[in-house]
Amino acid sequence: MKKITLLILTLLSIFAVNLPITFAQEYFHTRTLVGHKISVQAVAFKDDSTLISLGQDSTLRSWNLDTGAQHWSTEVGIFLTADLAISTQDTRFVVYAGGLFFRPYIGMSYTDDGDIRGYLTGHTNTVNTLAFKPESSTLASGSDDDTIRIWDLTWDAWRSRPVRTLRGHRNDVKAVAWSPDGTMLASAGEDRTVRLWNPDSGKNTATLRGHERTVEAVAWSPDGTMLASGSDDDTIRIWDATATDSPLYVLEGHTGNVNTLAFHPTNSILASGSSDGTIHLWNPATGAHKTTLTGHSRSVNTIAWNSDGSLLVSGSSDDTIRLWEPLAAVDITGDGSVTYLDIIEVAENYGKTVVDGANPRADVNKDGIVDIEDLIVIAKAVDSQAPVDSQAAPMLAQLPHSSSFTVEAVQQWIQDARDIGADAQTIAVLEQFLAVLTQRTQPTPEKTVLLANYPNPFNPETWIPYQLAQPAEVTISIHAIDGSLVRTLPLGEMPAGVYQSRSRAAYWDGKNAHGEQVASGVYFYTLKAGQFTATRKMLIRK
Repeated sequence: MKKITLLILTLLSIFAVNLPITFAQEYFHTRTLVGHKISVQAVAFKDDSTLISLGQDSTLRSWNLDTGAQHWSTEVGIFLTADLAISTQDTRFVVYAGGLFFRPYIGMSYTDDGDIRGYLTGHTNTVNTLAFKPESSTLASGSDDDTIRIWDLTWDAWRSRPVRTLRGHRNDVKAVAWSPDGTMLASAGEDRTVRLWNPDSGKNTATLRGHERTVEAVAWSPDGTMLASGSDDDTIRIWDATATDSPLYVLEGHTGNVNTLAFHPTNSILASGSSDGTIHLWNPATGAHKTTLTGHSRSVNTIAWNSDGSLLVSGSSDDTIRLWEPLAAVDITGDGSVTYLDIIEVAENYGKTVVDGANPRADVNKDGIVDIEDLIVIAKAVDSQAPVDSQAAPMLAQLPHSSSFTVEAVQQWIQDARDIGADAQTIAVLEQFLAVLTQRTQPTPEKTVLLANYPNPFNPETWIPYQLAQPAEVTISIHAIDGSLVRTLPLGEMPAGVYQSRSRAAYWDGKNAHGEQVASGVYFYTLKAGQFTATRKMLIRK
């Protein structure tokens, strides 16, 4: 353990990368909850450790997010569309809704056991959406009967009648959302409008127009100054809650219906889920796109943040619930960045269980064991922040020859990652690790040599291999046949070793210093490594 600690302290000065503050807003898929047999339609937090989900498999499920295990599962109604809401006044209280063949359905349960306690009646068609007024027992529901109903739910009124019905939408109501202070209610519908209501008087105070198709989702910013709406026209519109004549921004990027929206509780982040299977993160204050979260194989139907925004949960038609966490969750070493040092820490704990003493932080998906799934999360985070080619070599060259880092072990990681469908960029990070590790097992070359580029002739790219007998500052310069300088490739300080594979050799894309593709002909490349200089010829043929 001492040697690993010493290694990390030594390498921090070589390899640590200080991330910009905005990178702390990057989120990574860390865990998957599997249990629903058909499409996950709605998710909501009871508290930061407990999630409630509703699926088309007719089940309401409660999950322990610390372990990923289910607390309970309850059979409920059969529906094609569904939603659920949990009272913030008393988080034991969960209401869920849906419908099948024009039959409305609103059921009520306790979140401690999921048992059905009663029903709400009044809607005459499928109920699509539910929302509790903050810190209140007041519930709003929207239906295919074109109405919104307000309910005053008390523990002795399980069969409450609605206290108010809001009419104005000309077709199905798809979404409702209360403003943070509870003084306004927003709704969205198939009539392509977003409407603002005074829930006490039932008056429609504003109608927001602009979407070209059904508006599926609506959400308020935490301070109540902005409203976001998502539509089947694949766009999101950001509205000023006090000036609703036209949107502040129209956000484009999804390639399918925008089904769900959720504002981060503290930061300036808006999350959107779409039938294109992706989640996008946006800056609603500027309209800028931050990042795209991929992994679901089908439509993203529902998303929710926990209380401090350290966890984003998504439910999909691929029957899974995915958990997304920020940088801190995958920064195993706790140095404020995700680098190959974090991969090393996972490797040191690889195959160990937390019970047997593995670093709990290395068990990213919290399944009790450090395995390939944890390694993939870390590798993806490393790849997402910056190219690692120039950083991996000097760091890994100083690793102790420990059994944790054998070539065979890393080769198996790569195969395991491919077997479970890791993306190409993640595989590339692991292959970089393997390439440098492979070089470590080879004897140090006796001489510094510049080798023949390959392919040669080439079009449009080539690799320039070399070997170093000792560490050196390496530069490769490329000249035309008349001696004019075409391009300089500064490779930096490189340790002794063989740089021959495509992952290690110098790469030239066939372009000059201005980014222009060079003409066919003979060119010369010169390697300078300390006091060593050598030149060879190559040919571009188009």
